[in-house]
Amino acid sequence: MNIVTLVLSNWVRHPATKRFPDRPVPSAGFRGAVVVDPDICVTCGTCEYVCVSAAIEVTQQEVSGTWTYDPGRCTFCGACVRHCPVQALHQEPDCAANYLRPGQTVLSETIAYPRCTQCGRLILPNPATLALPQGRGLCSDCRGRAIAAAMRGSSVNV
Repeated sequence: MNIVTLVLSNWVRHPATKRFPDRPVPSAGFRGAVVVDPDICVTCGTCEYVCVSAAIEVTQQEVSGTWTYDPGRCTFCGACVRHCPVQALHQEPDCAANYLRPGQTVLSETIAYPRCTQCGRLILPNPATLALPQGRGLCSDCRGRAIAAAMRGSSVNV
């Protein structure tokens, strides 16, 4: 077939798009988009710190924090999930949503800071103390008293 015949036949026919077949089922262990559980997340910013592609942004305000994720920038490495001190992140076992423009699939969650179980003050995020069993549910002052009491070995009620 010569080029003139090919051009004329393509010009006469209408354009046609061949549909991609159904999406294949992802294999076991597939790492998809990152999802946050707002009931667990404390907006400490550890996920933002370890994200190599800057797909996660954590901003802290006075009474709440905002967790923002852009799957279009994500490399799906799972570092944020592995390093989350409270296990508030997981990855979907399916492909991320399709998008046409950058930023179209950005997800954002506003997370209110919890209150101290002892004094009622807001607990501000502090990734260094999240792993301490004495620090869960306590503000920095009450946490300090609980840790000091644990170090002394006393069972004094804080």
